[in-house]
Amino acid sequence: MARSKLSFMVISLAFALTMTPASAEQTLSERLGDILQERADSHLGADFAYRKLELVTLLGELRAEDIRLTTRVEALDEGLNQVLRADHVLVKGEWLTPQQNSLVVDSVVARDAQLTVAYYGKGQSNLHALYEAAMRQQVLQRASNSIMWQVKQSRLENVVLNLFDQGQPILSVRLALLELPPAHADDTADTYIAKLLWPVLEQVLEQAMAGNSDAVVDYSRLTQFIWREIR
Repeated sequence: MARSKLSFMVISLAFALTMTPASAEQTLSERLGDILQERADSHLGADFAYRKLELVTLLGELRAEDIRLTTRVEALDEGLNQVLRADHVLVKGEWLTPQQNSLVVDSVVARDAQLTVAYYGKGQSNLHALYEAAMRQQVLQRASNSIMWQVKQSRLENVVLNLFDQGQPILSVRLALLELPPAHADDTADTYIAKLLWPVLEQVLEQAMAGNSDAVVDYSRLTQFIWREIR
């Protein structure tokens, strides 16, 4: 849910990449892949996996195939910890720069994707866990060095959105396009996720009531979920 957590990883890792050149045995693409996995582990408490990753420095692009981003929330089983999977990801921007305090990501696009938001309590989900870890790292980075960054656009194309609560499925819907809201330093996990999740739920419910939605919805659980989260 892209600034997906992938975009935050790209931001922090781009700085690390410019400071840590590849060795003679590694290409920059291989080095970036290693850093992505290391930072997902140490900074986000998550696992990042991919089949192929290519860094195109002349174009300012990162291209990845068959990516998986998985949290480690003990209250969730392994399947529900997998927040995002995507067959193709493309990141564009001026994010490989010698200026260590300036970074611009023009766009993050994930295609043929699945996004799973799994709650296990009020204001507690796999996505919350990722966002809160990312914001903690941002605070630490600010303390040592002021970093100016922005992500202009993030979107998922041909994505299946799944919503679970306490291990039970609430909703599953395929969307041709899911635009992710820009993230700001002042956002909390709750405010950011609300900007993402509630408009989607409203859209799905309107379509379902009109009889033109292919979404699978447990309306009873969805009602209970919404009532709990908005109180």
